[in-house]
Amino acid sequence: MASPSRVESKAMRFFRAAEPLLERFGYRKTTVEAVCRAAGMSKRTFYQLFSDKHDLVLQWLAAVVNDMTDSWEASLSPEMDPLARLHSFLDLYARMAREHPAMQAMFEDFDLMRLFGERTEELRMVRMGGPLDRILRDGVAAGQFRPLDPRAAMWVMFGVLDTMYLLMPRVMNAPGPLDDPVLANETKLFIVRGLGAIGDVPLNSRARD
Repeated sequence: MASPSRVESKAMRFFRAAEPLLERFGYRKTTVEAVCRAAGMSKRTFYQLFSDKHDLVLQWLAAVVNDMTDSWEASLSPEMDPLARLHSFLDLYARMAREHPAMQAMFEDFDLMRLFGERTEELRMVRMGGPLDRILRDGVAAGQFRPLDPRAAMWVMFGVLDTMYLLMPRVMNAPGPLDDPVLANETKLFIVRGLGAIGDVPLNSRARD
């Protein structure tokens, strides 16, 4: 029986092979055969690790989200307040989209969005939901954000981010925040202001003023 490290190493070879193919050709035109050929691995090995192409992409996405979120959390300073951590979280999302443009392959058409939608959100919420929930709750407690429902706010935030960074460039063939700094800043401000934060001034401080 293969050790977990060997299985992970084989999976990573498939991930590294699949990502540029997904970015270049999209999900539908990327075949298991092409991924195996690029990875220098057999289809038998592929199907020992993944049930199908859909499973490959979901496992790849989980690896990206887990690795980048782990690194981001390790980089946070204890002195950062909730608003600063929120800005950092939004930067994490943008960096994830920039460094892994193959994510747009899941937004090629509405059938694929339905295919990946629920599982994608599950994977993302498992790893990113906890840290974001703490940011939102801490922000409300500190008076930096308005009173809100953290889970509902997270769904709205991810909906805005996915639409602007992944859906709009792919479906509408229009520049997104990754290509337009003004749009990137407006997207971030839209979310920050929507949570009731203006600048770095806590809400309760403004109320006293």
